[in-house]
Amino acid sequence: MKLEIELVPSTAWNKSLYNLLPKREWSRIKTEIYDREGNRCYICGKIGSQLQAHEFWEYDERTKTQRLVGIHHLCDLCHKIKHLGFWLHTSDGASKLKQQGLTRNSLTEHFCSVNQCRTEDFLHAERRAFEIWESRSKHEWKQDFGEYLEMVRPYL
Repeated sequence: MKLEIELVPSTAWNKSLYNLLPKREWSRIKTEIYDREGNRCYICGKIGSQLQAHEFWEYDERTKTQRLVGIHHLCDLCHKIKHLGFWLHTSDGASKLKQQGLTRNSLTEHFCSVNQCRTEDFLHAERRAFEIWESRSKHEWKQDFGEYLEMVRPYL
């Protein structure tokens, strides 16, 4: 699937570059992404001015290492799907979603449109993402910041 639901294990929350770096450093990263990728969503290709930087992580289940493999700009809907746990499964997220005039159906439709799939496929992907999240949340994860290690080292 082109657009996947990614739920960060609860034991790794707030350990991202976004949370660790000063805002000026994060802004610099966003500028570099814009220079490299332009004003287009990395996943669905939508052109827009409200793109958000998203960290892509891979998980080594054997070593319990979470490795940063890239940062890309995403449109609002793709970014919300990446953080579906917050937007659809917390009261704060649901409230903010409603304030923005969006619904669960808005996210489901975007997921299905990007992936050329059915609602049942979305529901399966959502269930599977939560199964993985529950399993991974039982462990502490080491972060491997890859090419950003030297930038983040002073803040670890």
